[in-house]
Amino acid sequence: MLRWAETMCRPTVSVIIVNWNHGRLIGACLAALQAQEGVAFDITVVDNGSRDGSPQWIARAYPDVYLWTFPDNRGFSHALNAGIAQTQGAFVLSLNPDVTVRAGFLHVLAQAAEREPRVGMVAPKLLRADAPTRLDSSGLFIDRRRRPYDRGQGEVDGGHYDQRTHIFGACGAAALYRRAMLEDVALNGEYFDEDFFAYYEDADLAWRAQARGWQCRYAPGAVATHVRGWGDTLRKGDAPVKDAAGPRLAWRNRYLMTLKNDAWRYVWRDLPWILGAEAPRIAYAAVKMPRALLGLWDLRQAGPIALRKRRLLRARQTVADAVLRRWFVTVDGEDV
Repeated sequence: MLRWAETMCRPTVSVIIVNWNHGRLIGACLAALQAQEGVAFDITVVDNGSRDGSPQWIARAYPDVYLWTFPDNRGFSHALNAGIAQTQGAFVLSLNPDVTVRAGFLHVLAQAAEREPRVGMVAPKLLRADAPTRLDSSGLFIDRRRRPYDRGQGEVDGGHYDQRTHIFGACGAAALYRRAMLEDVALNGEYFDEDFFAYYEDADLAWRAQARGWQCRYAPGAVATHVRGWGDTLRKGDAPVKDAAGPRLAWRNRYLMTLKNDAWRYVWRDLPWILGAEAPRIAYAAVKMPRALLGLWDLRQAGPIALRKRRLLRARQTVADAVLRRWFVTVDGEDV
């Protein structure tokens, strides 16, 4: 590991890990990071009030890792913003504690970013930790239903996602961001929207960045495994979601993202796809998880704030809505 103190220069990459009771997983994450070579980097762990003893363990086992602790859970976005503000790397890597990187991960990501000055985001290839032959994410896209999704998720990794290409955004579980881009798209001093708390803050940031002319590059040579959480999915396979807190937040945030960033004329044009997807989801949630529907109620408070932010964002937008819309795909994956 090339530490800042050893290189006597600002690190190229500042790795920021937001921890919340991930003691059983973060050890593998940190060990894999410290084995990285070829790029100067530092590591910051921002702890969101963990109660599993993981902050104390990190302080003992990894004294060279900067540890920032909050007394309670301030949310993923707030914690990540705090970490960004306290670091100085030219690039920032958002990394979940349940991600284990492979050799060369940081070097490949940094090279991909340094190669093109308008690349503000770089997405690695993430594989499922429980089934490493299957993809977890090869970058973010948004479909006509306004639902962000991870490209290739669940598919067998047969090499068909091994081409370097430009994509819409990067999954926040492991995403490299150019600090200059983060500063450019920050709103009210926030890089990630803290009103989101957690879920879809990565897609929202990608949308804002694309609207300002920043690009996202997919770098398949940077590989890691990820223990996938529940997110917005009401059911995954045959397993029900543990509780409604995550889906409630994710449901609200998906609407907030549209309120902030979308062009009204395209929302109206795609309304049949949006309503066609939402109606069965609402019906399913009403039966299986009614408390998740409180996310719609939460919009009463969060919606007006998102609309105020929308006005600021629209005033700063440099890319035409028609160009941004090209990133939206139909449900079957074809271009709009």
